[in-house]
Amino acid sequence: MEDNSASPIANRLFTIKTTDPVPLDEPKAQFFHHIVAKLLFLCKRSYPDISTSIEFLTTWVEVPDGDGYDKLTRIMRYLRSTQHLALKLTTSGILEKKLCSFATYPDMRCHTGGVIMAGKGAAYTSPIRQNVNTKSSTEPEMIGVSDLIG
Repeated sequence: MEDNSASPIANRLFTIKTTDPVPLDEPKAQFFHHIVAKLLFLCKRSYPDISTSIEFLTTWVEVPDGDGYDKLTRIMRYLRSTQHLALKLTTSGILEKKLCSFATYPDMRCHTGGVIMAGKGAAYTSPIRQNVNTKSSTEPEMIGVSDLIG
């Protein structure tokens, strides 16, 4: 497990252990689900920087395992280390839309997202795992642009 929590996203966020996953026991699985749900609310309100990580973890609430729990622990360490920072939005009169392509999965789906910037802060974020299969890494970026603009 990595000790550095300078970012909510570990280098291995999108890497899923497929060999010998260790499912969580029932109380720990319920705790995992409960915390992910609370963080989903939090990321929509005041911590847009964790939205990609939390959206990814929501795919594990049905059957969480130890790897997902480690990733959740990293996010919690990040939140603890950044609790003194405030979300600041400044206005410059210009709203910018930006698109990010995060990862392409082995099933040829992609995790993309967009952000609407108001001056120097993120006013709105939209991370999604796309539901379409693509053949290249460029296609999901075009789909992401379409989803963000549309």
